[in-house]
Amino acid sequence: MVRFYTLPPSKIYYPYLFVTFRQRRELFKRRFDHAIMDSNVGLFFFHMKLSDYPPKFLERYVYVARSISEAFDGRIFITIPDYPADYYVNGKPTPSAVDNVERTLRNIERFIGIGGVNWLPVIQSRYMDTFSFIYSCNRLREIVGGDYPQIAIGTICKCGNVKWITYCCKYARKIFPGSWIHAFGLTLKVLPHVKRYIDSWDSTAWTFPRTHGRWSCKNVDEAVRYFMEYMSRIGEILNG
Repeated sequence: MVRFYTLPPSKIYYPYLFVTFRQRRELFKRRFDHAIMDSNVGLFFFHMKLSDYPPKFLERYVYVARSISEAFDGRIFITIPDYPADYYVNGKPTPSAVDNVERTLRNIERFIGIGGVNWLPVIQSRYMDTFSFIYSCNRLREIVGGDYPQIAIGTICKCGNVKWITYCCKYARKIFPGSWIHAFGLTLKVLPHVKRYIDSWDSTAWTFPRTHGRWSCKNVDEAVRYFMEYMSRIGEILNG
């Protein structure tokens, strides 16, 4: 069964948590079986529109990654900081898209040998660029020396193109047949097409209702209801 990671309403126990770097303290407040920590790409590169991580962030990130990994006996994948090319504002890519593939690969080379952490290297590409994705997959395989225990696909979060996303998941499985493959930011629309190729994905889209005409959940009761409706729909897709 494909595993879904998210950060549900605090009153609900859920075994697979997804947190950003800034949300990491949630891990100490909840019970869970396994978690993924992201490097806050959405905050830095979409909302703040930065071109790079803040000064000294990468050094601090290593310290936090080791501390959290030790605290939870390795029950967490720590994303290696990556650079997305699929964040657009007013029709233009945000600054993180500049040289995003090579910068992501350089971070992987920098982090992958640091022990004590279950690192999650991320495959990035130019925006919806097939050849760039192929290049990135193969370079990652060279860097990690084959089937790394876990990898992630990070270039598919925002494009919304089912054909492109399916291709990326299928190709990544071909290049990494023995790896755990995580897909960042999948939608339920895409899930039926890629569930054969991935092992897990994450989303916070449950905060919106399954029907149109209403905005995101406004209180705890709505959050719980929206989450349960979302989980029900996931079950229908995965068992269908």
